[in-house]
Amino acid sequence: MPRYRSSGPSLPRRTLDYLQHGAAEGARNAELFDATCQFRDAGIPLDDAEEQLLARAMADGLAEAEARHAIRSAYTGASREPVGAAVACPPPACQPRRPAPATATQGRPAVAVPGPMDGGFIKLIDACFLPDEFVAIAPAAVTDDGEIAPRRGVTLTATEWKTKVAAKGGIDRVFGTKLGLFIRINPTCKDGAKNDDVTAFRHVLVEFDRDEAGKPIPKEEQYHAVVASGMPVAALIDSGNKSLHAWIRVDAPDEAEYKRRVTTIWDWFSGINLDKQNRNPSRLSRCPDGWRTVEGDVRRQRLLALGIGAESWTAWEAGQATPDEGAMMPISQLAAYDTTCDPNNMLGKRWLCRGGSLVVVGQSGIGKSSLCMQLMILWALGLPAFNITPVAPLRSVLIQAENDVGDLAEMYQGVRQGMGITPEQEAILNDRIFIYRDTTRTGAEFVDAASALVDRHKPDLVWADPLLNYIGDEISEQRVISDFCCKLLNAVSLRTGVIWCLLHHTGKPSKDPKAASHWTASDLAYSGLGSSALVNWARETAVLVRIKMPDGEAPTFQLSMTKRRTRAGMVDSTGTPTDTIFVRHSQHGGICWEQCESPNSEAEAKPNRYKMGRKSAFDTVKFQAVLTEFGDEVTRANVSTLADKCAVTERTIWRWWKSLKNKDL
Repeated sequence: MPRYRSSGPSLPRRTLDYLQHGAAEGARNAELFDATCQFRDAGIPLDDAEEQLLARAMADGLAEAEARHAIRSAYTGASREPVGAAVACPPPACQPRRPAPATATQGRPAVAVPGPMDGGFIKLIDACFLPDEFVAIAPAAVTDDGEIAPRRGVTLTATEWKTKVAAKGGIDRVFGTKLGLFIRINPTCKDGAKNDDVTAFRHVLVEFDRDEAGKPIPKEEQYHAVVASGMPVAALIDSGNKSLHAWIRVDAPDEAEYKRRVTTIWDWFSGINLDKQNRNPSRLSRCPDGWRTVEGDVRRQRLLALGIGAESWTAWEAGQATPDEGAMMPISQLAAYDTTCDPNNMLGKRWLCRGGSLVVVGQSGIGKSSLCMQLMILWALGLPAFNITPVAPLRSVLIQAENDVGDLAEMYQGVRQGMGITPEQEAILNDRIFIYRDTTRTGAEFVDAASALVDRHKPDLVWADPLLNYIGDEISEQRVISDFCCKLLNAVSLRTGVIWCLLHHTGKPSKDPKAASHWTASDLAYSGLGSSALVNWARETAVLVRIKMPDGEAPTFQLSMTKRRTRAGMVDSTGTPTDTIFVRHSQHGGICWEQCESPNSEAEAKPNRYKMGRKSAFDTVKFQAVLTEFGDEVTRANVSTLADKCAVTERTIWRWWKSLKNKDL
């Protein structure tokens, strides 16, 4: 593993700590993304960054695809000025995943707490308050009961405090008390001391020094928990006794939103036993460079760090994984979310994201299962399938009921031959594709079994082939779809982020030859058996259908994306983005699919008006001959008769008439 010269741009201490000790569950994505940004800012090539960061992230428990996508997403951003002391980058000590901040901290490896900063008071004022904002500072004194407690305090503007401190030679010279010195975490009005006096809901105080069992938490572990959260820490202060004080910068626009963000912080750190008195916005924290006395020992309160973690609260919230079910997503979070580098994206241009769903609909016996095999293999290798590109190699679990081991072997060997899979690639597939046969479980029992496989293999995609074998009830009823898909499958998706891919059959073809002659890609979505609730649930419905071809020509099929359309990334034979392509079984041996040219030039020119199973029947000479019988004109009175004579719909007659008049053909 490369080491970086201390004379050039280097990695900050926090990033080095992450490489050595990793991140806690719940902060893994945020820590990985932040560390990658530091690698990028230091000018370290992407390949070198991936070598170190992938090993670290996977040791923490992240899937390879998820980690690789986060790394590459960070490298698409603009580089900033590098930060941190010039320190060589050691090889990561990849250790087992540790508990999240939301659990007891016992057993975590020690992480060095930063040393004190000189001139901490002035640096805190500059970083956390505006020049004309009033800052309240309160010295401690002995009360009538003999207790040591802070007084109401003195308020001056930030500028006035800096001037006073400079004149006196330090804040400890302004207030000579050795009993303790406090500062309110948010600006107030003049002489303010209460919550109603707060003028900006900027900071929340996080402090803890004992776990829920009452056992002391070392400062090293306190520091690790704060850093691992990834939250924007405006300032970190050593209280001079057992605890660290972290000022989390939330920048809430009002008190109601401040309370929501406070609740978010407390939920995140649940189990760590935060000081519950610190929820209010006028809370007092230890003032840097002041003194306090503990059991007769006089100690200094010191500023340790500024600007740790995310750049802002909205950036931190936006960078979290898929939100919990039922959790509110504020507009500020949506405004800050970078959709161009979505860490949840798995395929295409946000075509399918973590927790999504895909239904592949096709006629019986046309090769849906072999198409599934081909998609799994290509995506497992990080390769595009029909130009649908994964963000990184994807892991798949296939649960199927229709094919025995011989059928599956034929499919795999056909794809291997058609795609030119090498022995080296085949070895990779062993670790990324997991195939099971299940012919007996249905409904909740099937989902429970599938959920156990998800926990075992941690896939990105789970394929169920076919849906009818596993749904376990009448598929035409909306209640059944809601119970199976919305309740059971979604529960697994929300917990794991897995994408469900369900293979499904079309119904019987209509006896009316005109029934589907003008279906668009959106119409095709409803060609599967059962309730339309299935289409509404699926994030994408892909439809594979055989189209009518002249005798002697190879069977040709139409593959359409009906909901997310061109987000999939497919292109036609001219390279134009489209929602529909044409495919055939391989002409070069093996069970394999390959894209072919459109058999319909009109459809090629208008990709959103593909027809299902029919080539255009328009013939200028024949149509003109029929029109002659009706005075060379189409009217409301004769359009029905013309449609019967030409064996097309009235809509087609009007379209042909328009084309004839405009001489388009």
